[in-house]
Amino acid sequence: MMAHRQRSTLVADITQELRQMILTGKVQPGEFLPPRKDLAGQLGVGLSTVHGAIQALTAVGMIESHPGKGTWVRDDALDTLIHPAVVNTRLGELNARQVYEARFVTEVALTEFAAQRATPEDMERIWEALNAMEATVENEEAFVEADLEFHLAVAKAGHNDLLEQFYHLARKLLPEVITEMVRLPKVKEDSIHLQRAIAQAIEQRDLHQARQTALSHVMYVNHVLDGVTEPA
Repeated sequence: MMAHRQRSTLVADITQELRQMILTGKVQPGEFLPPRKDLAGQLGVGLSTVHGAIQALTAVGMIESHPGKGTWVRDDALDTLIHPAVVNTRLGELNARQVYEARFVTEVALTEFAAQRATPEDMERIWEALNAMEATVENEEAFVEADLEFHLAVAKAGHNDLLEQFYHLARKLLPEVITEMVRLPKVKEDSIHLQRAIAQAIEQRDLHQARQTALSHVMYVNHVLDGVTEPA
């Protein structure tokens, strides 16, 4: 009985370690985990423990595994941590203003943290997303995706896993509103301008400017939001 309890605890520990690999971006959504034998060696545990941890993460929808192909992180893995459907079920339908108030708090904080903590790899991802926004101005769907990548890159650069998940959730709660917003005149161009300022402040590690540019962006979004939603 004691041996079973010890093994169960070890599986839980390795499950958490693999979950952290995904949360911290060591293994990105869509990427493969190392082979199970390699994972067992890296983590200093038996193969059966790795099997148990992978089964646990598969059960909650974070990873997927097929014989002959390997094990990879699902594209929607982060949704399993704080899922929009769960939030709506527990809190009822949230209006856009409530969601953007929550986004205001997390976005400003994450931008400041990013100015303190961003790595060269983080900055590369931020600039790549901004370049993608500029390249997709004529394609609304692609622009929204690039805009999401930009904000998630900034959130990741803040290196605060919990705030990053809150931001990810806030974006997922309002996909239709975001799409409607970018259809308004000049919104895409204004967004690029504002987000370029954010990227520059982060790169220069200017905390004050990072906060100010994030505030400017959130205030702009709130202004645009008035054009696509009914008054609360």
